[in-house]
Amino acid sequence: MKKALSLALFLLLAMSNFTVGQVLIENPQPSLVILGNPYPKYFSIPEGEEYTAYFYVIEDLDIEEVTFYYRINYGEWQIRPVKTATINENEEIYNSIVGRIYNRSAILRTFYGKATIPSQKAGSVVEFKVAVKDKEGHVSESIIGKYFVVKPSEKRVLIVDPSVREELFMEGAENIELLVNATEIYPVDLSDYKEELDRVKPFLTHSRFLKRHHWEYLAQYYNITIVSPEELATALKEVQPKVVILSNLWLKRWEIKDVQGLIRYLRENNAGIVATHGTLFDGAVYDGEKLIQIGPVSHIGTFDAYEKGSLATLLGFELLPVIEEAKKESAENGNYAIFEIPTILPFIPSAERLIIKNIGLIKSVSSIEFSNATDSAFGWQYILPPESLNFARDAIREKKTVEKDKILEFFSLQEKIFGHSKPARGVYALDFPLVDALKNLRFTDDDIQLQVGGTGVTLTPNRPVIERVRLLSAINRDIVSLDALSKDYLSAVITRDEKYRGDGIRSAYISFEIEAGGEEELLALKDIVEWASNFEPIKTFAPIVQVTVLSNDIDWNIKGQYIKEHFEKMGATVTRAKPEEFETYKKNKIIIILGGPKAYDGVGEYVKQVLDENEQEKVINGKQGIFIKRDVWERGQIVIVLAGKDRYQTGEKVLTYSEGVNEDYVNLLAEFLTS
Repeated sequence: MKKALSLALFLLLAMSNFTVGQVLIENPQPSLVILGNPYPKYFSIPEGEEYTAYFYVIEDLDIEEVTFYYRINYGEWQIRPVKTATINENEEIYNSIVGRIYNRSAILRTFYGKATIPSQKAGSVVEFKVAVKDKEGHVSESIIGKYFVVKPSEKRVLIVDPSVREELFMEGAENIELLVNATEIYPVDLSDYKEELDRVKPFLTHSRFLKRHHWEYLAQYYNITIVSPEELATALKEVQPKVVILSNLWLKRWEIKDVQGLIRYLRENNAGIVATHGTLFDGAVYDGEKLIQIGPVSHIGTFDAYEKGSLATLLGFELLPVIEEAKKESAENGNYAIFEIPTILPFIPSAERLIIKNIGLIKSVSSIEFSNATDSAFGWQYILPPESLNFARDAIREKKTVEKDKILEFFSLQEKIFGHSKPARGVYALDFPLVDALKNLRFTDDDIQLQVGGTGVTLTPNRPVIERVRLLSAINRDIVSLDALSKDYLSAVITRDEKYRGDGIRSAYISFEIEAGGEEELLALKDIVEWASNFEPIKTFAPIVQVTVLSNDIDWNIKGQYIKEHFEKMGATVTRAKPEEFETYKKNKIIIILGGPKAYDGVGEYVKQVLDENEQEKVINGKQGIFIKRDVWERGQIVIVLAGKDRYQTGEKVLTYSEGVNEDYVNLLAEFLTS
């Protein structure tokens, strides 16, 4: 029945070509061209396959000429023969086209056609369009179609990149506007065209923020598929990729809604993930009545991220949720100034050469020259070693002055899209207020304190979060690897390898828009993808986490055995060291000391080597008793002090600390030891 109705409709429309009603047309309009299949599923086809495009032309008088154009790798447009298509050779596409016609009794001239694009080799990108000239000389064009030609037998790489489609609409905006305007005359529904066009209109004068992405270079080596964020969950099941790339997802509408589902897939399959440039942008403004999210804030997450996971924690930026929680806390108290400072700020111009530091990971190039500059992100720099941070501060503050107009252009675009922006708060981010807040986190036994500019924020999360953040403040920079870095400290490749766990993930954050570069950049991306796809866990029969507990007999008998058993439940091994034998254990990587500066039998003397005088005074006065220190007796060492003003309070501090030591905590220790 469905076929019969479709055939009847086609014949009705086709017969209108022979109607003499054309004499009634007083103001002939250009043709309307609908491209039925502008993009194959996932924007890709295998090498060696042809692609047939179907299209529909609607005209009020007579069609003079229909031309089908295509081009390879953005070269010259070429012409392919146009043929008449029949309804039943691709009924799904035909029905999707004629389903747009809402007044089917209208007298129209129509043509249902097709053209076949020859097969291409892997690594090609193909664009195509239809141009129609009518008897009055009007010329109309369809939207531009596009696909990438891939290696079907190679590893599957799933790319989340909504900008591929949006960039096409931006490129063809003028023609698409004519098509949409033509629907005032023709009874055709192109509301989806209009919606897409309205989305990209702000970019017409800010095209730098919607660049063309050159996935064709990656398609030369992999079986790539390209999806929008809303298609991700389904594509994970259908494609089963070895690597997922999140391509500069800086807009709120490009948010990954089910991050936990993505993480679950990655862990179950030991798949890799690569995120680029603005994917962690958390821009937001307060308009006087409500908070407006400009970026996908959930990609970083608040303290909930420590339980559920987020893209930031997955990529190794484990302390960023502290900033988001502080913003949330401040906003709830009516202070929106901190909320409006972006934690990660993208689109900062950078032309400095990228130096490859890890040639075992990025093998194809030793450096990348950005001949036409690139856009990089700020905010990740808190993981830099202290000796590099001052150089970064000077370089980025200079960049803020030199490139201020281009940085402000990003906020001008936000104003066009959302009706609001706070450029002053955005530019202020480059003065390091949030980076400094993370570098200078302060802790008591029960809260986390940070200072953002002149504003202090105190956070009181649950015990597992307090202890996790206390540990991360000491080790976050160790669990990631800075594999490439530019002289201005903006462009970087930062990786994380969870080789200590069986369901581990290899992840990479690329702070610049690598996919908008040329062949050199994409060769580096290929190396990163290849590394991410080859997860290998450590093979060991002994527990990775080995803890040494320094304690005298008194404190050991009170709660020493308790902390030993608690860590052992988590899969760690624990060795007690008595004060007289501690010199043998002094260079071990993880040391816990029970007792304060007045602890008996020599323990106190070791505590004095760990804590400064102010911290010792806090222990003696009972104000604080949980501390973590780095590199006390050995580089790459963690020393944890659990101490009270007396032996019984020391026991209480052991219990309090142990409440925060869970499987995630021990996993972080394992990652620190294997990084």
